[in-house]
Amino acid sequence: MAILSVMILLGHHSIPPMDRDESRFAQASKQMLQSGDYVTVRFQDELRAKKPAGIYWLQSGFARVLGPETISSYRLVNLFALLAAVFMLYHIGLRLYEPRAALAVAALFSSGFLLLGEAHLAKTDTVLMALALAQQWALMQLYLAWQNDQPAPRYGWLWFWLAMAAGIMIKGPVLPVLALLTLAGLCLWHRHYRWLRIIRFWPGLMLVLIICLPWAVLVTAATDGAFLSTAVSGDLMAKVKSGQESHGAPPGVYALIVGLLIWPATPLLVWALAEVRQFTKRAESRFLLAWIVPFWVMIELIPTKLPHYPLPVFPAIILLLIGGVTALSNPSDGRARWRYLAGLICRYLGIGVGGLLAAVSLWGAMRFGGETSREAMLFALLALVIAGVAGWCGHLWIKQALWRPFFGMIGAAMLFHMVVFSGVIPALSRIHVSSAIAAKIADLPTPPVAIATSGYQEPSLVFLLGRDLLLLDPREAALFLVEAPGGLALIEARQQAAFLEAASQLELGLMPPLQVNGFNISKGQDVLILLYRAEIFDAKASKE
Repeated sequence: MAILSVMILLGHHSIPPMDRDESRFAQASKQMLQSGDYVTVRFQDELRAKKPAGIYWLQSGFARVLGPETISSYRLVNLFALLAAVFMLYHIGLRLYEPRAALAVAALFSSGFLLLGEAHLAKTDTVLMALALAQQWALMQLYLAWQNDQPAPRYGWLWFWLAMAAGIMIKGPVLPVLALLTLAGLCLWHRHYRWLRIIRFWPGLMLVLIICLPWAVLVTAATDGAFLSTAVSGDLMAKVKSGQESHGAPPGVYALIVGLLIWPATPLLVWALAEVRQFTKRAESRFLLAWIVPFWVMIELIPTKLPHYPLPVFPAIILLLIGGVTALSNPSDGRARWRYLAGLICRYLGIGVGGLLAAVSLWGAMRFGGETSREAMLFALLALVIAGVAGWCGHLWIKQALWRPFFGMIGAAMLFHMVVFSGVIPALSRIHVSSAIAAKIADLPTPPVAIATSGYQEPSLVFLLGRDLLLLDPREAALFLVEAPGGLALIEARQQAAFLEAASQLELGLMPPLQVNGFNISKGQDVLILLYRAEIFDAKASKE
């Protein structure tokens, strides 16, 4: 855990604010801290009715202690959530496997590509995943007690509902839906539902209402019902009905990319697919399937697709997959030769995912390195070497079926991710446009009295420059420079013609602009930002 903490903290402090969700969350949390309003959530003056207030309370709490101006303050909650998830997963692994396998569960989970990527961003998903694991762990203990004719854990139902209530305050209905789908899957399998009494539905529902209802009432009163109405109709239902914000994709996408998201666990997928029937014979693995399959089907059917949507089921996937490590120690099971060869090829393809990620890092360094391209290339080449080491360890594991090379593959994968997230990504200077603009403004001999931007209006710029940043169209930006002497206007090149035309009509003299160029990852396009200031009339010089 100490190694994992160091790895995450390095990334937290080296990666600039990223667009768009992270910067929106961080800026809203910063404004909550500055305003003292812990009921309503706002981004600048706009009501941010996307998620409940829980994640903003956590982020603003850490920012109060660590300082509100650096993005790392808002990311730290993810580290604690990740460490809690690793701790829980290890203890679940102890119940299912031997201690060495339980350690492998925790290590494999901690080295996942998507999980570590999300842990570096100030968003809800890592915290939600940890709460999902807590909820499902409590539910699993209740289910196994019923299956083994044992007394249910005394406070198992309480932990189940507490985790669910906390999850609702973080991301709305995701955890209740996860629990409902898991319970529905188990009831359909057993064709029996009376065992559900052990979850104590009515006391649990009352507990959830006691925790969640006060904030819901307060935010409804503070916004005249606008917050919850917008959250349900404008965010939740929009994602269910169609692909929101150009994130639509057909069913099956997650199944195609799951090997990329969970690397280095990818080589174990082929074993798991071949063992599905065996999984249904044990209560523990049957619960894990009920955790994974219904939720996975749901997110495949929802039109909106984002990479982090499968995170609540990733712990269960890892718990199932780790059984494949010990299965590999018995290489001969009488299967047809072609099935053995197909499985072998798939395992090597799974190991090769690391090489694919390294190649993407290398391409990214060449394409987006900009002024720091040399540094980015060095880190990318180092990542490529480490991916090769992970691949070699994976090859030895396949050939020898030993734990040592398997742990070697996991260790190399963790080192690979540390180099990518703490080295390559911070060095891709062309994608960190807002940071470059903020640095350029900081170097000005005279700080601007106010700042407006037109064309380039990403949330990271608001986080770095402050909530008073004006988001204007090009004509309004020209008028802003007239009315705010000493102000600064940031004009994206595509808006320059309209801005200059308006400035000419207003007889506004402009100083030669400074320039910042880069790549807007939110829109997928190159950008050129021009920093304009009005000419300052010098009366003394005019008289001379």
